[in-house]
Amino acid sequence: MIYESLPNGRWTRIVTLHPATDANSTIVCTLQTVPLDDAIYEAISYVWGDPNHTRQILCNGHLLDVTVSLHGALQRLRRLQESGHRNLWADAICIDQSNTVERSSQVSMMASIYEPATAVHVWLGEDVQGDAQSAFELIEEINDYHDDGCRSDEHSRSYDWPDPPPSDQSFLDPRRWKHLQALSQLPWFKRVWVLQEVGVARAVDVHWGTSGIKFSKLTACFVYIGRCPYFLPLVSEYGGNFYDIIEAWESIWCSYGRKRSWTNERPYLRFSVNHPDIQQRQQFINILWAGARFTASVPHDYIYAFLGHPSARRPDGVEFVKVDYSKSLNDLYLDVAEKLLAQVHGDLTLLSIVYHTGNSLATGPSWVPQWHLSCPSMLAPMPGWNAWYSASLSESTEPKIPVMACSVECARLHTRGIRFDTVSTCSAAFDESPDTALNHPVEAAGSLFQPLDGTEVLDALSLVLVCGIEGYTGSAAEDDFQKHKTSFISYCLAETTLDPAIKSEMIRIQEALSEEGEGVHYKLMVRQYCSERKLFNTASRRFGLGPSAMRPGDICCILFGARVPYVIRRCDKAFELVGEGYIHGIMHGEIVAEEPLQKRGVEEIVLN
Repeated sequence: MIYESLPNGRWTRIVTLHPATDANSTIVCTLQTVPLDDAIYEAISYVWGDPNHTRQILCNGHLLDVTVSLHGALQRLRRLQESGHRNLWADAICIDQSNTVERSSQVSMMASIYEPATAVHVWLGEDVQGDAQSAFELIEEINDYHDDGCRSDEHSRSYDWPDPPPSDQSFLDPRRWKHLQALSQLPWFKRVWVLQEVGVARAVDVHWGTSGIKFSKLTACFVYIGRCPYFLPLVSEYGGNFYDIIEAWESIWCSYGRKRSWTNERPYLRFSVNHPDIQQRQQFINILWAGARFTASVPHDYIYAFLGHPSARRPDGVEFVKVDYSKSLNDLYLDVAEKLLAQVHGDLTLLSIVYHTGNSLATGPSWVPQWHLSCPSMLAPMPGWNAWYSASLSESTEPKIPVMACSVECARLHTRGIRFDTVSTCSAAFDESPDTALNHPVEAAGSLFQPLDGTEVLDALSLVLVCGIEGYTGSAAEDDFQKHKTSFISYCLAETTLDPAIKSEMIRIQEALSEEGEGVHYKLMVRQYCSERKLFNTASRRFGLGPSAMRPGDICCILFGARVPYVIRRCDKAFELVGEGYIHGIMHGEIVAEEPLQKRGVEEIVLN
């Protein structure tokens, strides 16, 4: 018998990995039950892989099936005979997976297990195509250039970047980037649990086949790539999973606040951790949103995988929610939504996370985020991020519109707002498939809103396709509209088949502005914001970009406490939330500011 019941309290099992007699010898290990606070061990972070594809190891004298992925990790970490044994923690071995009660208990302790480990070993898998060494060498070169050029005071709010490298710099050679692309697309970088496993860790080492690198170096490299404009053409071509890794750093890993941590090993990482804005982003809603783009085999883990984050506890130390895999998913999500709303006192940013696929709305309350669905980029900014949208004027000082408290009764969300328009027509939803119109949204707009001509219409379209956002800073594109417009024109001329008259006009404008703009950057922004959304116009001839589930007849509204407008749908005596949207000409609060508050048609809007 391999497993015996764990004592109550902070107990776990440690696996002692015995040394190898030769490279191909059977993996032999023993399990021992220990008080967590007294244990000394290293932890493994890995992807389980196919549960039906297994190898056998010898554990406590019994044969035990483990996935091929874990077998590879154990084989990589196993020492030779003369080097002695190794004490490790690996969930598939140390937790009795057949015991639901034990599994829930150990999952609730996951951060407490990974945090005190002397090291966390990230196992990316076997280096099947031979990319590892080349990818790690490229990472080292990019870091050397940017670390050496950094002259920032780590207590400053700004970072002094090095000068752009010459075009013949070796790390800009496109032929080398396929190795970095292969690295970023490995399954480990999509697994939701790894965000906490490395987030709480002291030291993290990465293993890919027989090659290795410090996790801090890998993370710093991707952050540099995301921050430096001269990498944009390479990111556009070889981007892989780059931005998910960057988002994991900026929203999750740098916010754990650990003094002894790998996050202090590189110059820019230290700067990020100490930046004042990081404190503003340490809200649980930020963490859950950033984690929603990753994958989990059990949907409950989109919540449970982050309970080790400091923001997952109330000021009195009480847990945000308790781990309970027997709880229905709808009940868990509703519980989380109510508690998130209670934390933010009338701020309705939570509603912008809602995403419904296709033309049908999800089961359960329409206003409750379904964290397991893959959401498009969100328009409403999370706490601590740059924001200029102010559709409800709730956060403005002139004129001051009071935040109106919302409440939840019988799973219905009671809000206050203004219904101001109706969806008239909309396009098909854009996606990443080359067979759809995402590569040609200007043509899609032209077929929907004919005729597509005139400076005013094109200017509006240029803003709608990127939701009015300047990509590097998240500020309003209108703040430097000439730069924005030249980028839009460069994108159109390079990426779309235009009507000859419109093309000639764009060329004339481009020549008059004496600059080409950043078409590649604009293209990335279009892909970010148009994906899984629809272009639409309204009965009042407004033009916007809305959720993929919207349809003609849906209602456009402003909800007090929200920065962006929403699309809702009549449902009996209440409404269903379809999703957030960008509507040209109302994002600065124009609807709310049109006339005195008492004449604006403010009403209770109840969301089922």
